[in-house]
Amino acid sequence: MADDGSLDPDQIDEWLAHVAPDEPEASEPRRVDPFVVFGVVLGIVILLGMILLRPTGASQAQSDDLAALGIPTDFHRATVLNVSERSCAGLESLICTVIRFEVTEGPDEGFVFVQEFPPSVTMPVLAPSDRVVPSRVTPSGTVNAVVTGPCSFDTETRCDSIELTIDDGEGGREATFEVFPDDEAGVFAVGDEVIVDFMYDSDRLEILSVRPADPQSLYQFADIDRRMVLIVVAVAFGLVVVALGGWRGATALIGLAISVTILLMFVLPAILDGRSPVLVAVFGSAAIAYVAMYLAHGINRMTTIALVGMTAALVLTALLSSIVVAAARFTGFAVEETSLLTFFEGIDVSGLLLAGIVLGAAGALDDVTITQASTVWELQEANPSLDRKGRFRGALRVGRDHIASMVNTLLLAYAGASLPLLVLFIVAHQSLGTIANSEVVAVEIVRTLVGSIGLVAAVPLTTWLAARFYHADGEPAA
Repeated sequence: MADDGSLDPDQIDEWLAHVAPDEPEASEPRRVDPFVVFGVVLGIVILLGMILLRPTGASQAQSDDLAALGIPTDFHRATVLNVSERSCAGLESLICTVIRFEVTEGPDEGFVFVQEFPPSVTMPVLAPSDRVVPSRVTPSGTVNAVVTGPCSFDTETRCDSIELTIDDGEGGREATFEVFPDDEAGVFAVGDEVIVDFMYDSDRLEILSVRPADPQSLYQFADIDRRMVLIVVAVAFGLVVVALGGWRGATALIGLAISVTILLMFVLPAILDGRSPVLVAVFGSAAIAYVAMYLAHGINRMTTIALVGMTAALVLTALLSSIVVAAARFTGFAVEETSLLTFFEGIDVSGLLLAGIVLGAAGALDDVTITQASTVWELQEANPSLDRKGRFRGALRVGRDHIASMVNTLLLAYAGASLPLLVLFIVAHQSLGTIANSEVVAVEIVRTLVGSIGLVAAVPLTTWLAARFYHADGEPAA
């Protein structure tokens, strides 16, 4: 203080410096996690791939083609009214089981049809009130005219020449079919809908048979109605998952529903449209993993690292599968059902086999990669003093154990699917080399080995990424 009682300027500055709060330092802008950016870019790439490979609607035409060939594509529920036994029609020495069914839904609801089953190990064991699913064949032709005249193969014999419009899946086609009037008198009339069995021989339409399309001939027993059992099991599964996993379990179920939707709405229709089955399988699997992993494990660095490892291993599996399938000269027709695909143009059967290998490996890759990334996070949380090498070595030890069990799991899964065929080979006293060389078994061997190579590659890659980039940006663990 000065002699005149006023404050000294130096003292004022000192006092202000003492009581005034320090000015906050300018905070550095928060850095964007590069893995978040990569996750967004990967999602955009997957979305663009799905748009380019999107279905065009041709798969509906394939369904129409199946119906035109007389293959059932329409199914409705029915109930068993009664079951009885009697001599088989045309073979009285055998006793057949006769079952009356009542259709409970569809265009013929309330209609009762009867079906006779000869004695066989495949004959369904049914009782009154059992629920079943019969197939319904859609009429594939319309009678335009019926003309009686000399038969084409014998001018002295008279035939009924039936002029038809056949729905061949391509807008309809006119054709003529001859029947003996003595056998089919009065059966066909103008305007009647009929069931036409036909085929193409060198682009020439050949009619095999023409049958009246009365409801009795339209319906055939297909299978037992198991949908209620499936619903109960699905509900029980959902309750168990939510009870144990809580909110994370619920998000996993949502991811499962989205996965099924992608398979039914993108993968299968796109393959039926003639798109490359391998590309469709890769992008479809990547989309399923992208949605399911982020929903189940959250949007964070750990999940993104697992997704990167899974995508890289998936591409490797697709490349290896392409090489091995080409070298082994697999036709894709080892399974009986694939023979039906020869009726349709644009479906790559061998590519379909490749797609199955990729899709089969995708689920296991999802499991392995998220496990490895999560192991690194848990090891670091349990022991914060671990360095990068310590994290990698510890998680890799877990990965080795996981791979050892996963390979065996894949083998048993594929062997279980082919068990009836393997039993048949053993009964036929085939050698192990002969069994392995058959395409049906060789395909499963390739699935196991190529899928296992992808799994083995995914473990060190995902573990290294997780160990290398854990907390790399200084942010807390998710």
